[in-house]
Amino acid sequence: MSAADVQRRFTAAVPDRPETLVVMKRILSGQNLFLLVTLSLGHMLMHCFQQGWYVVMPSVKGAFGLSDIQYGAIESARSASNAALMLPAGVAADILRKQWVMATAGSLVGLGVAYVVLGLAPNYGFVLLASILVGISMALWHPAAISVLSYRLASRRGFAISLHGMGGNLGNAIGPAMLGIIIGVVSWQAASWALAIPLIVFALFMGVVLRNVPGVEGDRVGTRQYVASVVALLKNRVMLILVVSNGLRAMGTIGVLTFFSLYCSENLGFSSAKVGFYYMLMMISGTASQPLLGYLSDRFGRRVVMIPSMMLLGVLEILLVLSGSGIMLALVAVGTGLFIYSVTIVTQAAAMDATPARTGGATIALLMGSAALFQIPSPTVAGWLAEGYGTPAVFYYSGALVLASALVLLLLPKDSRGVSGENRVSC
Repeated sequence: MSAADVQRRFTAAVPDRPETLVVMKRILSGQNLFLLVTLSLGHMLMHCFQQGWYVVMPSVKGAFGLSDIQYGAIESARSASNAALMLPAGVAADILRKQWVMATAGSLVGLGVAYVVLGLAPNYGFVLLASILVGISMALWHPAAISVLSYRLASRRGFAISLHGMGGNLGNAIGPAMLGIIIGVVSWQAASWALAIPLIVFALFMGVVLRNVPGVEGDRVGTRQYVASVVALLKNRVMLILVVSNGLRAMGTIGVLTFFSLYCSENLGFSSAKVGFYYMLMMISGTASQPLLGYLSDRFGRRVVMIPSMMLLGVLEILLVLSGSGIMLALVAVGTGLFIYSVTIVTQAAAMDATPARTGGATIALLMGSAALFQIPSPTVAGWLAEGYGTPAVFYYSGALVLASALVLLLLPKDSRGVSGENRVSC
């Protein structure tokens, strides 16, 4: 794909065709609606326990007497395993199209196994192993799920991906609050054991009800053609800009996600239940903002939504440690949550706009895998900053990286209405 093709695909407006109304009536009906609802519920469950992980970690830190650097290294291990498997998972999602259900259901099973390992962990090494399993499990879900939704609901890609993301954001809100309450009643080890059960049960449910739902259809792409398409992704100017910006944003955000619970617990003296409540506030607001930002990016363009959103996110992440421990902290946490995952959804839609449909899995894998690669050193660096300069330094570091990611997006071509006619299919 030439640079001119990429520019045209990214900037072209949605044509005002009569059949567009027909597609809109069909897009959220029948099999597509069932697919979207099921994947959104699975995404919610996965993020419920992924985000609940951050509330468990302060108890793990205390149980094993970990330093801030060791604490940050737990998240670095998760990012490293996620980065290592993400691109292979994306390639597999494109080539083994009929096995997409196995990949998504398998990711839930893997996450359940990770919690079992955490609950049984006799030492720090097993905690790192559990963290690695979480990273692997997350790598399996996103390329398969997002590429299928992007293909089948392509005429409103931003909105569809944002609804899937909204499910994840609901999980992000429910998980920390639920874990905070459970840990207040039983031990964190017992809580970890219990969490494995719903994950594995829903994975079995998905395997049964979605086994006959087709994903990306059409003739299988030849190996040589596919390899050439993946190589073209690495030369795609829009894609490279999105990779760098998304990576910087991920570096910053992971610092906040890793240390916010520790800041609330150690600096503000919150109980586990109260930590979970503030984490819930941060996550719940994104439930409404994800479909809104997705719709706005479909209507007005990805770039004009992403840049101001990332600038606001950077400022709010810094304000988290300047807001005290009362109502202002709650308001800033809610504000941060409006953008912390929503901008990721718009970035994913922008990447899918700029690349061929046959490499949808690899596109998401490259975007998310590179973000995980950027993230690897960040929690450990944040731990070093916390030990040397205090936990608030982590939030200044994180906010500065997110603001830098917004500046990188200024290099994107100016867009008009997001999804081009070239990258749409009737569903």
